Amino acid sequence: MNKQKRSDERSLALHRMIAEKLRHAPNLWQVPQDNISRWKERNGHLPPSICEWEHILNTKTHEQILALLESESEESVRLRSSSPFTGILSADERAKIFESYGQKSVVVV
Repeated sequence: MNKQKRSDERSLALHRMIAEKLRHAPNLWQVPQDNISRWKERNGHLPPSICEWEHILNTKTHEQILALLESESEESVRLRSSSPFTGILSADERAKIFESYGQKSVVVV
């Protein structure tokens, strides 16, 4: 398996776990909004990919967003590459997924 395919599959696994957590802890829906707000404050602007997520979070239902997180479509693969859902998974949860793909987890700030 090439590196890009492995990365895409790992991202899908991470986001499927994120989706599962969002289903069971609705308070976590605030995390991506808070991340986007913090990034906007810090940088004064957002890259187009994060602006797209901001629009999605403000216009789509939770079920539609969960479907995007879990889909294998090209659009979902592209969206997951700039995900604002960082901070939903614990370090241990991330590490388990990274280990299952033969890599060490990286810390995301």
